[in-house]
Amino acid sequence: MTVLTTPQIEMVQKYVELLDTIEEGFAYVEESFVNYERTQGDEVLADIFAAFAQIGSTNIHLCQLFAEETDIVYHLRLFSDVLEEAYKLDGNFGDTNMKQRIIEQHLSPAFQAWKMTTTQLLKRYVEQ
Repeated sequence: MTVLTTPQIEMVQKYVELLDTIEEGFAYVEESFVNYERTQGDEVLADIFAAFAQIGSTNIHLCQLFAEETDIVYHLRLFSDVLEEAYKLDGNFGDTNMKQRIIEQHLSPAFQAWKMTTTQLLKRYVEQ
């Protein structure tokens, strides 16, 4: 197990918190498709994409930090699979039905599965 400094532990904790926030964002976006009082769905989706960029850059640092933890490094790199699902929205953002289908059937489930394993792998570091 990699030994982390206090600032590194805090970074991992903030990373896990960001993943939780993204999960909440997806719940809001998905609800906005059926609950028209949720009018900020596109803005929340834009925030999710901004958070994806943050995850991408943080994953580089985490892969270096956990270089000897091959299971963590391997799984962090699988974030590219989530991004592949996000790319399906390219050109379909204006088509609400297609956007809903991509988010609910592809993007959100891919993120949820990736997040669950990532959180499990990092749990031992944030609960020190």
